[in-house]
Amino acid sequence: MTLSSVRNVCVILLLFFGTPLTAWGQEAAESRRGAVAGTVVTAEGAPLPDVQIIDLTLQRGTITDTDGTYRLDLLPAGEHLLEFRFVGYRTVVREVQVAPGETTTTDVTLESRALEVDGVTVTGTARARSILRTPQDVDVMSPAELQGARSASLGALLRDNVGGVASIQTGSQAGKPVLRGLSGNRIVLLKDGIAQEFYQFGVRHFPTTNASEAERVEVVRGASSILYGSDALGGAINVISKPAPTTGVEELDVGGSASTQYYTNNNERAGSIDLYAAQGNVGWRVGGERRVGDNFHAPDAPTFFETGEGGTFGDPKYTGEVPFTGFEQWSAYGQVGMQGTFGTMQLHGDYWQSAQDFLLPNGGPAGNPDNPPLGLGQNLEHSNVALKGNLIAGTLVLKPRLSWQRSVRQAAPGGVSVADIRANGGLGGFDYPLDLKTDIYTGRLEIAHPSIGPLSGTIGAEVQHQDADTRGPAELQPSARTWNTGLFVFEDIDLSPVTLSVGGRLDVRTIDAVPNERTTTPDDLENTYTTLSGAVGANYAFGDGFALATNLSSGFRAPSIFELYASGVHGGVAAFQVGNPDLDPERSYSADLSFRARRDRVTAEVTGYVNTISNYIFLENTGDINEGSGLPIFAAGQTDAVISGVEATIEASVQSWLQVGGSTALLDGTGDNLGTAADDGDLPLLPANTVSGFARWVPSDTERLRNSQLEVQVKRASDQDAAGRFEPFSQFDGDFGPPFGTASTKAYTVVNVEAQTTLRLGLGAPVTVAVGVNNLLDETYRDFLDTYKGYALSPGRDVRLSLSTSF
Repeated sequence: MTLSSVRNVCVILLLFFGTPLTAWGQEAAESRRGAVAGTVVTAEGAPLPDVQIIDLTLQRGTITDTDGTYRLDLLPAGEHLLEFRFVGYRTVVREVQVAPGETTTTDVTLESRALEVDGVTVTGTARARSILRTPQDVDVMSPAELQGARSASLGALLRDNVGGVASIQTGSQAGKPVLRGLSGNRIVLLKDGIAQEFYQFGVRHFPTTNASEAERVEVVRGASSILYGSDALGGAINVISKPAPTTGVEELDVGGSASTQYYTNNNERAGSIDLYAAQGNVGWRVGGERRVGDNFHAPDAPTFFETGEGGTFGDPKYTGEVPFTGFEQWSAYGQVGMQGTFGTMQLHGDYWQSAQDFLLPNGGPAGNPDNPPLGLGQNLEHSNVALKGNLIAGTLVLKPRLSWQRSVRQAAPGGVSVADIRANGGLGGFDYPLDLKTDIYTGRLEIAHPSIGPLSGTIGAEVQHQDADTRGPAELQPSARTWNTGLFVFEDIDLSPVTLSVGGRLDVRTIDAVPNERTTTPDDLENTYTTLSGAVGANYAFGDGFALATNLSSGFRAPSIFELYASGVHGGVAAFQVGNPDLDPERSYSADLSFRARRDRVTAEVTGYVNTISNYIFLENTGDINEGSGLPIFAAGQTDAVISGVEATIEASVQSWLQVGGSTALLDGTGDNLGTAADDGDLPLLPANTVSGFARWVPSDTERLRNSQLEVQVKRASDQDAAGRFEPFSQFDGDFGPPFGTASTKAYTVVNVEAQTTLRLGLGAPVTVAVGVNNLLDETYRDFLDTYKGYALSPGRDVRLSLSTSF
């Protein structure tokens, strides 16, 4: 660790611990603060109790009383963006000007939801913004959407609920989000604005984050390196945790929510609970979730062992019940927080674990005792402790963050399942050949300043240290120490009806690897990268609910430890992988243009984008075989790449009882000097082009049934060719790999249905019931981003039932 790195850490820590003292020590008198108060009613004028009112900049809020009234006290003078939301009603966003010593009255009428028209985002933007008015391309999953759509896989959750998002799937529990053709190390996963580490270099390494503790999930498409540095080259996904509650009065307030789910395809059972207590300005929250899934089932179709049909689009090895695809997953979280004239402070901790099997391609047919299928047992763990604040210092809002994470990835030898691990020492006592542990320490400070004329925004600094330790004998990558320091500024310029945004960031990253017996270049194990990123955007609002937005941005990604120094068997992808210590950082230059409409009966957005990436890093199947393992050798290389595409979504309420809509995502990606007769220069891991549509019946509420709906969705995915030797699992195409399975995929169509309602039986809290069927027609298909496509079909029909309630 260099002297400059130590100095940077000291500066960040002083800022983190010093700013709260400054805020408290220089606390403004209450007379210099203001308040917002008002009443929330329905379109018929009836008061609405329990409506959430949130100031996302300060991360504080309140709920309406039984008469629909609310009050937010001790707000700093200036402009505030408030979000009013209630289940079954359309979210309303209001810009409120708070004056010192005065109460601003803001009354709001919430209409029954025909379509969700607007919301507020705090991710990837200079300050909290209406989604319609931000220059960046952002989507938000609300609490109501999260409650009804929880999944073991974050990738599948976003794919099924956010337009244009794809997912690299490996069974029902493992899904990696894909934004505009980029994934893994090119998409940063955040928890409350702090980057999370989950060994994302692996195609099958999925986010170790559970959405059950989330208040909302925000998705930013396009380079977000200005705020989040390396790995945000393609976008950012921010999982924002539920806040600690407060009451402002001395009475103790307790409550919570609970939910359960069941999936027939893999006999998956899930249950979660969230409990909170609050008294005065202090609140607590605890919760947890448990999920257990058995092997998933593909449609019953002939296998390669029965037909002998091989080559491209060859028949799979496994249909029906797919062995070694079960999992056990659990998570828990807790937090304590307080708010006052100083602002808000919260201490949050969580733990996540998944014990799971992955099916390997080199086993025999199901039911063959002499040559059985082979599984790979894994134990994944992630711990997270974060101290975060939103502190008021005069006219500034200081947002310090201090975080510790630990990420653990352990894999057994091929052929050893989770059941075998439990029988030989248990998850914690087994001697794993591949055993990776990384500790991550992050200090971050953002300062949101008030308007200076038309200018408002955020300046900040961040330091992160990663201590990666390879503990097992299978040293796929060496141990290493990584330091990253970043300074950034991001500003909005309000020139109504035009909003401009401009920002820049400087990052310095150092990676220092520890030599081991497989290190091929022991004298070349330290790399330092110094990079600049920038962005310019604009949003022009016109008419009533229309906007044009554009964004020009540059981003970067430093090579990972794995890409630089890997040298070993990666069992999860059946390859021997080799790094390159001479890799340069990736640089992206992207542009997009969007048209947005947010009307009472129509919401729509069309976006075109192009992303040019220099020094794009890929793994290439060299065609050579590693003698020790017998596996193909994949080596890291670089090229210049271009990804372009169009995304479009539309929803319309054609009648009070009928809503229809559709979406499409079309993209293409090529790399220089990748083209041959086999691969035609395509980039790997690009999702197939898709188009989907839905029709939703929304009956009127009754005394017992509220927020009812029935939806039918049809999705069509096009043919997709693998990118030759650059595609993961490319060995399943062509004449030199296994005779079964495929890396390229054919077009397919699936039909999904879902019905849900909230029951008010007069016996206590209402219960929300949802029943859905994925792949209603039990279609036989292989999704291009399904990593089992080389030897199994994608999942068949899956009926799911979920129940949830609050109390």
